[in-house]
Amino acid sequence: MPSLHKTSSTSMPTLPADRPWWQDRLGAIPDPDGSWRPGVSRAPEHPGVRGEIHQLLLTSYGTELVAEFFRPTSVPSTGVVVVVPSYDTPALFAEPTERTALSDQDPALGAHGLQLAEVGHAVLAVPWWFEQVAAEDPALAAARGPAERYGPAAARHRREQSVTPLGRSIADVMLAVTALEGSSLAEGDRLAAFGDALGGKLALHLAALDPRIEVAAVHEAGLGFDQPAWGDPWYLDGDVPRDHDQDELLALISPRPFLVSGGGDRDGEHNLELIRTARRHWPDEQGLDVLLHDSGHALPRSVMAGIREWLRERTS
Repeated sequence: MPSLHKTSSTSMPTLPADRPWWQDRLGAIPDPDGSWRPGVSRAPEHPGVRGEIHQLLLTSYGTELVAEFFRPTSVPSTGVVVVVPSYDTPALFAEPTERTALSDQDPALGAHGLQLAEVGHAVLAVPWWFEQVAAEDPALAAARGPAERYGPAAARHRREQSVTPLGRSIADVMLAVTALEGSSLAEGDRLAAFGDALGGKLALHLAALDPRIEVAAVHEAGLGFDQPAWGDPWYLDGDVPRDHDQDELLALISPRPFLVSGGGDRDGEHNLELIRTARRHWPDEQGLDVLLHDSGHALPRSVMAGIREWLRERTS
C-alpha cells in the first residue's frame, strides 16, 4: 500500500535561484514565433467514456504538435484542468500508438488521462516532440531503447536549436497552456499538472517555472540532478547544473501544493533529503507531500487513485 510521508527539517532555507534564472539556464522560454490554432474534435475510442476530445494545434520551434483537451461529460466536473505532458497523447486515453505497440504493459495502466477524467477532471494532454520524431520515422518507430529511438531527434535538436532539449519540451507545454487559455474550452477552470516518468520531469519544471499552474503532482520524475538520466541527449544533453539542484526548482513552486510520488526506483527513500531541503520554503513546511509505494517505476492504479484524490483535495 502507498504511504503518505511528511518529511520535516528545522534548518533554515537557502535562497534559491529565481525563476528567470532557471528559465534562461534551461532555455524554457516559449518560442517567440510560436502559435496555435484549434483543430478537429473527435470522440474518444475507449468504450464507456463520454465526452469530446478537442485538438489544439501548436507550432513550436518550427514543428507542429497536437495537444488534446478532454472534458468528461459522464461525471460532474471538478472545475479543474490537469495538464498532462507525456510521450504521446492517445495513450493517455487508452488508444494505441507506435510506442505502446512495442510494450507488453496493459495499456489501461498508462491511460492516466482517463483515470483523471473518471473523477471529473478535464485533461490537457501534451505530446513530447522527441517521441513524435521517432514515431514518424519508419527507421526509428520500431526501436525500443531510448538511445536508438530518441538519439536522432536529439541530434537534430542540437543542430537546429540553442536551448536544452528539456527547455524546449517545457516551452512546448507552456505554449499548450497558453493555447488552452486562449480557447473557450476551459474558462474559469483551475489549472493543475500531473506527469509520470518523462511526464513527471516536465510537470515538475512546468509547475516551478509557470505560476499559472496552481497545484501539481509527479510520479517517478527522478528528483536530483545526480540521477544520470538528466544528462541524456533528450533532456540536458550533458549540460547538467553542477552548483544548483532541484530543491531550488521545488522551492519555486512554494506555497502551491505539490506531491512527489515514487516506487523506489527514480524517487523514494534515497532522495527524501532533497525534498526535506525544499520543504523549508513552504509556510510552516506544509504543502510539499510525498507518496511512496513499493512497485518500482510502474504506476499502479491504486497509487494513481491516491494521486487523483490528492489533486481533488488540493483543488476543492
